[in-house]
Order: sequence, then C-alpha cells, then structure tokens
Amino acid sequence: MKKYILIIAVLFAFVSCEEENIVFDSENGQTFANFSEESILVPTPAEGASIMVDVFVTTKADSDRTISLEVDPSSTATSDQYTISGLTIPAGAFQTTLTITSNFDALPALGRANLVLNLVDVSDPSNDLVLTDTPLELEFFRECPITPGDWVINMTDSFGDGWQTSTGNGGAGLTVTLDDGTVFEVGLCSPYDEEVGTFLTEGECTPNNGLEGTATITIPEGTTSAEWFFPGDQYGEIGFEIISPSGEVAGGYESADAGLLTIDYCK
Repeated sequence: MKKYILIIAVLFAFVSCEEENIVFDSENGQTFANFSEESILVPTPAEGASIMVDVFVTTKADSDRTISLEVDPSSTATSDQYTISGLTIPAGAFQTTLTITSNFDALPALGRANLVLNLVDVSDPSNDLVLTDTPLELEFFRECPITPGDWVINMTDSFGDGWQTSTGNGGAGLTVTLDDGTVFEVGLCSPYDEEVGTFLTEGECTPNNGLEGTATITIPEGTTSAEWFFPGDQYGEIGFEIISPSGEVAGGYESADAGLLTIDYCK
C-alpha cells in the first residue's frame, strides 16, 4: 500500500510541475490569430449592407499591427462587389473589427456572389505567428421587398402532354409559400392523371392545350417572404417564367434541377 501511495505522490508532483511550466505570455509569447466567424450570409438592399467580423490575436504590441487577407481562388465575388476596412489592430489591443460592405449595384441580379477570405499575416516581427486554417466565407445577394400584386406564371411543356414533375403520372406543381402560411400551387394539367384536374395536391391545375398555359397568383400587401419551390421535371420537358406585377421576368426554369428558385424581387 505504501508503495502505491509513493507512486501517486510522485505522479502528482510531476503533473504539478508540468502545469506550472505552462505560462501564457500575452506580450512576448507566440501569437495565435483567427476570425470570430466562419460563414455569413449578407442580404444586400439597394443602399448596400455592412457586416462586422472580429480578428483576434493572443498577444498585444506597443505599435499598430496590420492584418493581411487573401481572396481564396474559390471565390466568385469580384472586387467591385465589396469593400473591406478595419485592417489595423491598435497598439495594446487584442483584436480589430473588420467592416465588410457589399455593393448592391455590382451584385448579380439573380444568385449569389461568394467571397472566401484567408487570414495570411499579422505584421508583428517580435512574435512567432500561428494562423488558423479556417477561412471566412461570405455570400452576398440582392435583397428587395416583395412586390405585392398579381404574379403571372407562363408554363410550357415541350412534348405537349402537360406537366409530369415528381412522378410519371403528374406529381406536385410549382408551390409558392408565403410568410403567413398561404400556399399557392400551379401546374399544367396532365392527361396521364387518373382524373384530369387532380394533378396538384390542392386538386387544381391549369387547363391547357398540352403545350402551354398561364396561371396567376396574388401576393397581398404586407408579405415579407415567399418561398418558390419546383419539385422536378420527370422527362425534361417543362419550362416556365415568372412575371412580376411590374411586367418584368423575375425568375424561371427550363429542364434544370429541382429545388428552391431564386426570384429577383428587385424587378
């Protein structure tokens, strides 16, 4: 028993000595640097948008230090679509706050611009520098309020037999879900349904000559969000365009992948 107690005492003394040797030095120690965030969505209204991200370091210095960033080759954003400021850590500080501002006019009308930033240097010759390999990823996209009124969906089917979406006998149609829970569903009736006119889950579809048809949905005043979803194109025959109340083409689809649709509410 005494032998075991002696071994435990020696181990404890060893661990205690090891712990005492670990000293955090915020002035002369190694400098670790990293972003405070990993990924951010940046919806951009007409007046532009700004977001703030901190860069932290573990040591302080007697003089200002400059942050160096690198745009990763995977980025799709162009230099006119954003600006970055705040690249200086003040003397005696452990962080700086980057301000990243997006430019509405330069962003694509549809889709998103992706910006990936790598932290490559913090000017401080007195300390060793260790950088995290986690980049900062930003996605810029235009954000406009939804225009209330009548939205027109012009639908086509190149084979002339109506829409077959998620199944060969029809399936669900294009759905529009508003923030208040209202759901619109549109599609061309298919003669392959057991009963023409039951193509959609709501029991309605647009009568047509097999090739084309038009449906209209009314988005009311006060609507803040609308999710447009297309379930798919079973045979690669379907097309449609979405016309805003102002008469502009705000979105569309032609034999592409299923999923959420990007609608340009700025039109």
